[in-house]
Amino acid sequence: MLNAMVAATKRQAEAMIAWLKLNPHEWEPVIYGQPIKKLFGHAKLVRPSEGVERSHCDWVLETLVPNLCLTVTTVPANWRLPQEHVS
Repeated sequence: MLNAMVAATKRQAEAMIAWLKLNPHEWEPVIYGQPIKKLFGHAKLVRPSEGVERSHCDWVLETLVPNLCLTVTTVPANWRLPQEHVS
């Protein structure tokens, strides 16, 4: 089972996989908003360079999370998706 490195572009995701020295055979670059049709083990979210928008949060909660069986973390570790719209 592959893991997902999520970023604004495929190139950014691939760069983060290389920078963190993760095995590229175990991590798949995924773009925010991309349709997902398979199950991932773990996911790491990279903050979008253009800034976080509601569509990013919606995609993570509605598309990515249901297709994960383990964990979601962020890069850097202290970054979080804003959730002001969640009550």
